[in-house]
Amino acid sequence: MIKIRIRQLGPFMGKLLSGECFDSFLLEEASITTAVAWELNGRLNRDFYTEEEWNDKTVRPWEMVPWSEVRPLCRELIKGRRAPVRFCLVLHLKPEYIAATLTAGSGAGPSAGSVSSLVLTIRYDGQEADILTGVGHSAFTLDKSEEGIWDRAVIRFLQEKEIDFDIPV
Repeated sequence: MIKIRIRQLGPFMGKLLSGECFDSFLLEEASITTAVAWELNGRLNRDFYTEEEWNDKTVRPWEMVPWSEVRPLCRELIKGRRAPVRFCLVLHLKPEYIAATLTAGSGAGPSAGSVSSLVLTIRYDGQEADILTGVGHSAFTLDKSEEGIWDRAVIRFLQEKEIDFDIPV
């Protein structure tokens, strides 16, 4: 797990809220505080779907909502003449990208079997924005190699998207 500090907020916020930069992620949760505090739970609601829809992977391929679907809502909640007081977004890389991300970062192809999620937590405190990386495991492990691979993948991702950042010591 690493903490990444965003250096240029304007371009980053444009890519996060208006571009497709983070559309390979799902939203687990969002907390946005402006004049009102908004809490979004990105986990899909079972009661909304029929039994057939819930079991149909073409209708509901993931357990959480794609960031691309809620991005416009979050942009509307955040935009305005004033910056938000704070916000926090918890994004998960879509499951179909996990194995390829871990394989590409290792060169050897580690087993992604215990990795259940690759996570970015994006926090803005009214002044600065940070990204925290994280790896969720479905089973206990002492092996932290996937964390290093994910950290390096996020750094490459940010560089490729031309997001200006540093990693505070």
